[in-house]
Amino acid sequence: MKDPGRSRRRASTAIPVAALALSLPFITSPSAGASVQPPGGAVAKAAVVAGEARPVTDPRLIAIEKKQEVLDKVAGQITEGLSESDRARIPGFTEIEVDPDHNGLRLHWKGSPPQRVQRILAHLPKGVTASVLPARYSKADLHAARNKLLRGGKPVMLRVAGVSTPIRITSIGPAVDGSGLAITYADALGPGTATPRDPLAPAVRKDRSREVKALTGRLTGINTTASYKAPPAEAATPAAPVSRPAAAHPNASEITRQTDFAPWTGGSALKNPTGGICSSGFGIKNEKGQNMLTTAAHCNGNDGLWRTYAGGDAVGSSDGLEVSTADDVQGIDLPKPQLSGYLYDGAAKLTYDYSKPVTGWGHNNVGDYVCEDGANGGVHCNIKIAKTDIGTSGVGGWWRPITDLAYATSLTPDGIAGVNGDSGAPVFAGVNNYTADEARGTLTAFDTTVTCPADETATTVADGHVRTPWCFLGLYYVPIYQTLHDMNWTLVTG
Repeated sequence: MKDPGRSRRRASTAIPVAALALSLPFITSPSAGASVQPPGGAVAKAAVVAGEARPVTDPRLIAIEKKQEVLDKVAGQITEGLSESDRARIPGFTEIEVDPDHNGLRLHWKGSPPQRVQRILAHLPKGVTASVLPARYSKADLHAARNKLLRGGKPVMLRVAGVSTPIRITSIGPAVDGSGLAITYADALGPGTATPRDPLAPAVRKDRSREVKALTGRLTGINTTASYKAPPAEAATPAAPVSRPAAAHPNASEITRQTDFAPWTGGSALKNPTGGICSSGFGIKNEKGQNMLTTAAHCNGNDGLWRTYAGGDAVGSSDGLEVSTADDVQGIDLPKPQLSGYLYDGAAKLTYDYSKPVTGWGHNNVGDYVCEDGANGGVHCNIKIAKTDIGTSGVGGWWRPITDLAYATSLTPDGIAGVNGDSGAPVFAGVNNYTADEARGTLTAFDTTVTCPADETATTVADGHVRTPWCFLGLYYVPIYQTLHDMNWTLVTG
């Protein structure tokens, strides 16, 4: 039985590599449009001296973080503080890219930017460069075209000559440069395996993609691209139990991702009502002012009791009321409704409590670096946003109309964006010299299976004793603004 009066330890003398920070001057964090480069990376190490962790961080990452913060502030001014999808309201606007690696901005615009934008570009911060690139279509044009492929908010089935089964659209998104719509499709339901195979030979697939492109071009009236991509799927539990010992119950005196308790913290490992693992997300207040903990709706299985993954202690319950399949988010009602306003950090099986406060939320820009805070695989940072404002399918068969897509980079320590079972995880950007987190979204699906790195094994992944870890290069997440707006929720900060 846990002592409800025991206080949570907010910091530790040993800092996880994924959360390393330097005591350097901090540039004031901008408002909701901002994001910063998380610390760490392939070159980040923690040298333990006299029992204390001494962070050593590549100065390149510090420089990138500072540049990104400034660039995001300028991007927020240009986009008038609007969300990734709502920027379609700006006449002529197509997309904006931040490039913290080179301290620049790329603005894609149909026609000439208005005087308001030109004035911003004429008075950029010192050292920042910007280019305006002509776009064939505006974001509003692309939204209008995209809507022609939707019925009741979901993609239509496509019929191609000579193919008996309908073709399903698995994602629709505007091309970053405004050249048209980028569409992915699948011929049939993707198998729930770690290595879904394309059933067609390369030459046949090339012809099929050409036919889908022609069809979607006729339906939308604009240029489209089409490529095959099976919808994301959860890895199947092995048919025969693997020969591994079950994870030991951690010391009850320690608060960890695996054994969280009130006040509840995001990024903890949850056992869902059907016994699988998922991550808790952010703490929120619903429209009635009640405290809740979020996770992915597709994790639910059926309504019921949620428990801590390792300890099996009751966390709360879901009843089908505070849920959105469009945003793939589930609110968990908490009998002990205290929230810490913090997110766990570090490895999945870290044996002590290390967590950081959530300071607020921010919009996302193409080129931003963010972190995925999965309870099954731990924190993965230096993941770069490749596209925003994408509609995509995912686990559960639901259509998520607005998601952002990010991929691991050469700066990501283990080269992956996350691990199967991380669903519902918070996506954040580090702020305040990496001592705090800015909410960016909730993980809904993964993209592109890759071989797991050496540090993601059956012994380091939380549910590794149940199934073989399955790793991914990219991830889709629902922007936090969209969830808060659609659900009428308020983010709880630390």
